[in-house]
Amino acid sequence: MRKLTGSELVFNILDELYSITIKSGEKELVKRLFELKDFILNERPASMAVQNILRQIGLYILEHGFINIDKYIIELRERYENSLEKAAEIMSRRIASGEVLLSNSNSLAVRRVLKHLSERGKNVKIYVTESRPGGEGLLLAEYAESLGFEVYLIVDSAVRFFMKNIDKVIVGAEAVASNGAIVSKIGTSLIALVAKEARKRVFVVAPVMKFSPETLYGELLKLPEYDWRSLISEEEITKLPVDYKARVPLYDVTPPEYIDAIVTEYGLFAPQAIPLVLSLIEKPITSPGRSFEEIVNSIKALIEV
Repeated sequence: MRKLTGSELVFNILDELYSITIKSGEKELVKRLFELKDFILNERPASMAVQNILRQIGLYILEHGFINIDKYIIELRERYENSLEKAAEIMSRRIASGEVLLSNSNSLAVRRVLKHLSERGKNVKIYVTESRPGGEGLLLAEYAESLGFEVYLIVDSAVRFFMKNIDKVIVGAEAVASNGAIVSKIGTSLIALVAKEARKRVFVVAPVMKFSPETLYGELLKLPEYDWRSLISEEEITKLPVDYKARVPLYDVTPPEYIDAIVTEYGLFAPQAIPLVLSLIEKPITSPGRSFEEIVNSIKALIEV
């Protein structure tokens, strides 16, 4: 059931595309871009970093053709790696030794924050929710423990019970909307709501590449769901009423008023400042009228697939 995080998916896709440019050539690269377009739009429509990465590759091909496309893919990978590392480093500076943190899921950005805390010798405790139905929180807890931190694994429904022990909430994001809302693992919005009630600060670690330019122009982010098989087996469902239905959302939306700061490679921003950030930073990903899907589709004119 475990799915790759948004950042892990970015790295996997870039590594695959680079391999194709070296071994197979232009036709296979374009074919794979179309396959990825369909996969992302159908399976991971909220994975904004992947969409923005593929958008930039598409724009590069439309402007320069396939000249040095392998080098450009490497450059994109290095840029994303650096932005993720920088955002995590900035967040780690806002955490003091002795503080108690709470997180969920298995965000690569959060893991990088913990790595920086370990390298800086900051001794923190961390509570991690199981993050059902995928149980990704177990992976984060295991990683945090491997770094030497004191870790408490808790069930998702116990967040309000333990929030009194927490100093800061640190989470990752699948996407950041133009109004400062974030799309993240299901349960994140409840964590943020409980934190707001308890007057605990909530930080979201997300490189600018995870910002959604489409939401500037009125588009809505789509939230995928798990298949019912992630909850019950086919044998078990035969014992239930015929009209029984199970819904398993993968992500939820946390409103900006529940978030204290979004931490990027450019620094910390209030959610309300995201429209300004989107308009001033990362111009290539905010082209009006050039959606990710349209850019990939327009490559058809360059090569027969």
